[in-house]
Amino acid sequence: MKNLKAIVAGAFLTLCTFISGAQEKSTFNETNYSKPKLFNDLPQKMKLNVSEMQDLFKLSVGSSVSVTAADNFIFQGTIISKSDEKDASVKSIVIRSSNRKGAAFTFTRITDTNGTFKYTGRILSFGNGDAFEVVQEKGQYYLNKKNLHELIVE
Repeated sequence: MKNLKAIVAGAFLTLCTFISGAQEKSTFNETNYSKPKLFNDLPQKMKLNVSEMQDLFKLSVGSSVSVTAADNFIFQGTIISKSDEKDASVKSIVIRSSNRKGAAFTFTRITDTNGTFKYTGRILSFGNGDAFEVVQEKGQYYLNKKNLHELIVE
């Protein structure tokens, strides 16, 4: 009789485990590949105008900007965030676009211990399916077009 009660209790717990596991909902969101493109009119790869981008670090939050980020690509907007001035080794700005609705340009300059600069950045809009990423190739910086799902996990 004791063995029968243990077997029934074990079977009941096993059944409860299977039933409760089947009702879990995934917290993973499916990637939406059909989002509209924001940068269809721009080439796949553009040489970044680093000297013009450098001037943005001198501006304050709330400043309106119009920067020629690359040939035939003017990015307009407002600086909405800027890194702490106390840390000179990393300077970063975020610009909310006024001519590419929903897009934001995050641009960062990192100063190495030897005084040279490295740049990183992204232009993206969560409502659109394409984006740009700042990449370095052979000493030059470029804006490379990417699909949004290649840069972030939704």
